Amino acid sequence: MAPMYRDDVCAVCGESLPPDHLYCREHAAEVDARLHEIGTLLPQLLDVLERLAELLAGIADETWDYVAEHEDDDPAWPPVPQVDVRADADEVDVDVDSEPGYIRTQLRVPLPQLLAAVHAGLDTDELRRMAATCTTVEGANVTH
Repeated sequence: MAPMYRDDVCAVCGESLPPDHLYCREHAAEVDARLHEIGTLLPQLLDVLERLAELLAGIADETWDYVAEHEDDDPAWPPVPQVDVRADADEVDVDVDSEPGYIRTQLRVPLPQLLAAVHAGLDTDELRRMAATCTTVEGANVTH
């Protein structure tokens, strides 16, 4: 992840800057292109995440068991990722959820920090292995 922005270094690479500059010469030339790419990728990401959540919720636990049985170590799929997010204590609300044994947590963190934490939690060998296996599965419709 790029260094956190300080007013004396480039917001992208961290190179020292003169006062009142936000980017080094190289990265200043790329700001518009970066903004355009953000404008393209964010809506795509939101659409993909929504669809992926729907698809994952639409698979029965028994089907995941069937798919995992064909692996040598019979993993528990889908994996449960661990997402570590560092947030200021004033930006965290924790409430008892309406379902016993659960809590509801609301975090207000900068978007780059949140996305980096989610990526780190999801980008695991096990999740990649599950995804690769899902692309080759046949006959899962007969599990239940």
